[in-house]
Amino acid sequence: MSSTRHYLDLIRYRAYADLKSDSTQSYLGAIWWVLDPLLYLVVFYLIFDVFLKRGGEGFVGFLLCGLVFWRWFDICVKRAASSIQNNVAVINQVYLPKLMFPITDIIISTYRFLFVFFLLLLFMVLYRGNLTLYWLSLPVILATQLLLIFSAGIILSLCIPFLPDVRKLLDNAMLLLFYMSGIFFDISKLSEKNQQLLNLNPMAQLIQQYRQVFLQEQWPDWAGLGNIA
Repeated sequence: MSSTRHYLDLIRYRAYADLKSDSTQSYLGAIWWVLDPLLYLVVFYLIFDVFLKRGGEGFVGFLLCGLVFWRWFDICVKRAASSIQNNVAVINQVYLPKLMFPITDIIISTYRFLFVFFLLLLFMVLYRGNLTLYWLSLPVILATQLLLIFSAGIILSLCIPFLPDVRKLLDNAMLLLFYMSGIFFDISKLSEKNQQLLNLNPMAQLIQQYRQVFLQEQWPDWAGLGNIA
């Protein structure tokens, strides 16, 4: 029990130290935790809505529901996947549970994501003009995605030290999943065969659940969330 508490304290301290260090490495500090993802969102909005005219009514909310939650998944999984490999020097000097590294990186990335998430909530209140009872389901969807993030990040972090080539393939695999997640298009408008194919990607299903709550004002598909979990 005491050793578990000790490791939890280590995770908490390492996460705090990393966040503090990151906030002091630039003039704007912690502001970049919000500014960086906002610039990321603006780039895609300009490309698809302003320049390519692929948007339409309600496109901004539709796009944000995809990009915000995909970015959380993408950053967490990539950081966690490389965490053990990046800390080989520390591991060789001091015994530490290997799972501590991906777990800490996921916690750090999730903490930063929360700032953007609360901005999204504020935007949705202004965009939709009201709060709805369906928002009560958001913690369940977020918990399901966090479970998916921990699962993918930890499995990859344990594979990469033994199979370094996985690290080189990860970026391309994540890029493929990005375009298969329905971020820029509505999966439900595709043929049934294509829907079944794209819904093999759990992030595609989760993004649809977020849109169902935020944009369609409906409860999520509880059975679908259960399958992902």
